[in-house]
Amino acid sequence: MVADDEQDAFVGSGGLVLPESVDATTRRVVAGCGNCQWRLSSPCLEQPLGNAFDGQPTCLSVSRGCQVGSLRRTWFRPEDRPWRDLGLMCLQDTPMTVESIGGRVREDLVHHLPRLAIGILPPTGVVTGIPTVFSSGQPGGRQSFAWRIQGREVTVRAVPTWSWHFPDTAAQTTAEPGDLRPQGGVRHVFRRSGSASVTCTSRWLGEFSVDGLGPFPIPGTVNQEATLPVSVGEGRALLTP
Repeated sequence: MVADDEQDAFVGSGGLVLPESVDATTRRVVAGCGNCQWRLSSPCLEQPLGNAFDGQPTCLSVSRGCQVGSLRRTWFRPEDRPWRDLGLMCLQDTPMTVESIGGRVREDLVHHLPRLAIGILPPTGVVTGIPTVFSSGQPGGRQSFAWRIQGREVTVRAVPTWSWHFPDTAAQTTAEPGDLRPQGGVRHVFRRSGSASVTCTSRWLGEFSVDGLGPFPIPGTVNQEATLPVSVGEGRALLTP
């Protein structure tokens, strides 16, 4: 998105989030068109990509209940098709795009996610040769969140996976968060005694909706990471009668 001062306009491409005063069908089409172009111009623009004449008396009288400077004529062009005039709209000074909101969602989501806190069973007395159970301390399955971004209602749905890194083994990736029960799903047998580190990374993929539009994919993944130091003792065989 760029500002075109000469034409008193914003121009850009991709999905554009229009206000709820616009009919629902138009809002869905404009927001969901990733290959489309759009242009927000002076309310007195006479033709697509033409010149604005804001000094005309008729232009100065146009307000439609908008805040000063927020009335824009909105142009929309799907790929390989002519420009379409969507009419006059009250818009914010800086347009909100699906891409820009998606970037904000990705940045903000980490502050809404449940805390990643590695748990271990047994909590003490870990020894070689006996399975140790681990938990991420997080809930499994899809999680839902809601907050506001620049006055817009945003709902988010995200699903995690967990990758565990144990000494001397390849990473173990699972869709289950693990739990601290003897038969918990995330288990590891330490082969060497001494100090060890266990690292867990949770990776969240998701989608978001904004003001009822969407869902749209959240760009990339949101990652959390935690490391737990473990003191591993030497397991000893016991002779029993």
